[in-house]
Amino acid sequence: MNAYIGVDIGGTHITAALVDIHLGKVAEHSLHRSKVNPHAQAGEILAIWADTIRKAIDSHELQHCLIGIAMPGPFDYKTGICVMQNVNKYDCLYGINIKNELASRLEITPRQIIFRNDAEAFLEGEMLFGVGRNFGKGLGITLGTGLGTSLFENGNARDLALGINHPLHNGVAEDFISTRWFTGRYKELTQKPLAGVKELAAHYDQNPYARQLFAEFGQNISTVMGEFAKIYAPEIIVFGGNIAKASHLFFPAIETGIASFMPKILLKKSTLDEYAALMGAVGFGISQLANTQPQ
Repeated sequence: MNAYIGVDIGGTHITAALVDIHLGKVAEHSLHRSKVNPHAQAGEILAIWADTIRKAIDSHELQHCLIGIAMPGPFDYKTGICVMQNVNKYDCLYGINIKNELASRLEITPRQIIFRNDAEAFLEGEMLFGVGRNFGKGLGITLGTGLGTSLFENGNARDLALGINHPLHNGVAEDFISTRWFTGRYKELTQKPLAGVKELAAHYDQNPYARQLFAEFGQNISTVMGEFAKIYAPEIIVFGGNIAKASHLFFPAIETGIASFMPKILLKKSTLDEYAALMGAVGFGISQLANTQPQ
């Protein structure tokens, strides 16, 4: 392959850019972002995804590139078939082979597209090129429309899927560690709607409910991560996603919750931000492609 495109697909967006695998950097001139309505029809969503990827590279190079895509679950990463259902996003894509659909729209072969779990891609990017590069073992937390969790050790990241599988309070972890928890909890306390976490963070000093919510949010995270920190003994926990931009408002509650750990576990916000998933997806794609080459 002559070029590598990293793609990060989230609940309401897609980002695509060329990745320089030798320098370990994203080519910013190639970066393109698009908003996506996760409840739109399948054709509309796929068209936006394909168009955004196409914009990242000159058309004549598209035939000779590898595309690594960081994708939220549930998803069959090997076949490229979407199995998201009842997760408040992309229900219309259920059962569709996204690999084949994108390959057809981009006029390339399906073999040029490789998917990776978005939480894995984020953490591996950060541990190899970002804030975790001097550490051997780390946990990754991505905070947004959902909750992504992953573990990095022995040079590779793997999905822990705690968001939808680990019980917390009267539900699962993602019910209490996500944007929808913030909006739902705020309405429960105030009887008023909340546009998003960014709005809440902006009024942290003036709004007592904002301070309460960020404290509760940090406690929810420490309840889950404290348990798994004991199991995996990470040196660092790396936080990414839109909510992580307000990490200074909930890190104190997490630090209090895991204060008993020795040696102390570092809490760090992502330094690569959305670039982390792009780089982690491409790195994984290259390794998978190499494994399928004839010996």
